Amino acid sequence: SRIHVKKGIENLIEAWQQLDFEIKKDWVIEIVGNGEENYINSLKDKIALEKLVSQIKIKPPVFGEDKIALFREASLFVLPTFSENFGIVIAESLASYTPVITTKGAPWEDLKIHNSGWWIDIGVEPLKEALTIAMQINENCLFEMGVNGRKLIENKYSMASVAKQML
Repeated sequence: SRIHVKKGIENLIEAWQQLDFEIKKDWVIEIVGNGEENYINSLKDKIALEKLVSQIKIKPPVFGEDKIALFREASLFVLPTFSENFGIVIAESLASYTPVITTKGAPWEDLKIHNSGWWIDIGVEPLKEALTIAMQINENCLFEMGVNGRKLIENKYSMASVAKQML
């Protein structure tokens, strides 16, 4: 995704910093995308200031099969956005069997309805709560949520499904 101030990345860094070490000890955050160099550098500075360099990585964008592989390797996709018209990256994550945590700044109530992720209020505290829950769920439950997300995309957003809805 585009790395931009409206994506709420500072909230993610702050929520992560507040998480109990035991919860996050086996996890790492990868922020993948492109954006304004000054903004990305400010995020790197914040990560360094909070002493989270070994836990939070900022990486360049990936595309095509590499992007799908990255989604599939992830246990969760987090977009703590302030505002999205749709959030195609959320659909890409779900299509790749990866559960999502996003905010009510994105129109994705379907995450809650279809048990494929968390649709939370905007802010550090709701994000921290969702991360705490999601990161302590067993792998089978996360896998099931990923399957639910894939079904959601196939049933509501695939070309065949959209064409059927149009007809």
